[in-house]
Amino acid sequence: MADQLGVSRTTVSNAYNRPEQLSDALRQRILTTAADIGYHGPSPAARTLRTGRHGAIGVVFTEELRFVFSDPDTTCFLQGVAEACSSSATGVVLLPAPAGLALDQTAIPSAAVDGFIIFSAPDHHPAIQSILRRAVPTLIVDEPAPEPGHAFIGIDDRDGARQLASYLHGLGHREVAVVTLPMTVERNEPGGQRTIEQAIASPVRVVRERLQGIIDAGITPLVWEADASDPDAGRRLGRRLLTAHRNTTAVMALSDQLAIGVTQAAWQLGIRVPQDLSVTGFDDIDRAATWGVPITTIAQPLVEKGRVAAADLLDLIRLGLAPQHRTLPIELVVRGSTGPAPTGNTAHI
Repeated sequence: MADQLGVSRTTVSNAYNRPEQLSDALRQRILTTAADIGYHGPSPAARTLRTGRHGAIGVVFTEELRFVFSDPDTTCFLQGVAEACSSSATGVVLLPAPAGLALDQTAIPSAAVDGFIIFSAPDHHPAIQSILRRAVPTLIVDEPAPEPGHAFIGIDDRDGARQLASYLHGLGHREVAVVTLPMTVERNEPGGQRTIEQAIASPVRVVRERLQGIIDAGITPLVWEADASDPDAGRRLGRRLLTAHRNTTAVMALSDQLAIGVTQAAWQLGIRVPQDLSVTGFDDIDRAATWGVPITTIAQPLVEKGRVAAADLLDLIRLGLAPQHRTLPIELVVRGSTGPAPTGNTAHI
C-alpha cells in the first residue's frame, strides 16, 4: 500500500499511530486507500509487542459479573474508574472471580492488561497472589489490608463505625444489633446469628474493622450475618432478628442496602422507625437519602474512590511512581432513621 500511494511505510504507520504528524488530507487518502484494499490498521498483537502496553486495566472483584451492574456501591466506584480511564483513552476489563469458580476458570491469569485494581477481596483470596506473581502494577481498594510495597486506597472503616456507634450510644441505645455483610466468599451457611469472635475472625476486612469500631464505642452488639448484601437479604434477616430479640432498640447495618432491608422488615412487623427502632447504614448511596425513612449513615466518596484508584494505577503504569496508601475522608450523616432509645424495658412487642 505504501508503494501504491508513493509514501513510506513509516508514513502509513503514522496515519494510525501518530496522526498529528500528517496533514488531514494525506491521512484521509491513506485511510481511504487502506479501506479499499481491506486493510483495517495495524495488528493489535503487533502493537502490544512494539509498545509493551495493552491500553487497558483490569478490575478484579469476587462477585458474579451481574453484581457490578446492580450494586450501588460498585457501580459508583466503577463510574469513577471509567471517568479516569476515559480521560486517558484507557480501556477497563471487568474480571469476576466468584465463589465456586477455580481461578484457572476465570480470565484473570491471562488477562491482557497493563495493571490491576483488586476491589474488595477477602484475605488470602487466590486471585491476589496470582496477580501479585505477575509483577505488574497493582492497586488494592478497601481490602485485603494494605501491605508495604503495594498501592492501597480505602477509608477508615473502624472510625466510621465508631462514629455511628458513639452517636447511638449518646441517644441512649444499649440493646444494639449489627447486621453484617457476608463474612466469607463461600457463603456455605445461610445468614443468621453469629458470635462476636466469629465476626472478628472473618477474612473480610470491612466486617472486622467496622465491628471493632462499634466495640470501641462501648457497645457490645448482637451479631447477625446476612447471606447477601442487598435489601432483600436485609429484610429476610431483619425479620428474624427483630422477632428473636424484641428488646433491640437499634440495628447497625454494615451497608445502606442492608439498612434499607431492615427498615422494610421493621415496617412489616409493625415496628416504627425511628420511634421504636433506630437503624443505621454505611456508605451513603443515593437511595439512602431518598428512601422512605432516610438512613443515618457514614458517607464515603464512592465515585471519587474509583477515580483516584484508576488515576493512581495509571501513574504506576506510566510513570513508575512508588506505591502509596491513601485514606479518603468520611462523614457522619444524620437522617430520620435514628432517634432516642425508647423508654421502658422493651423496645417493641
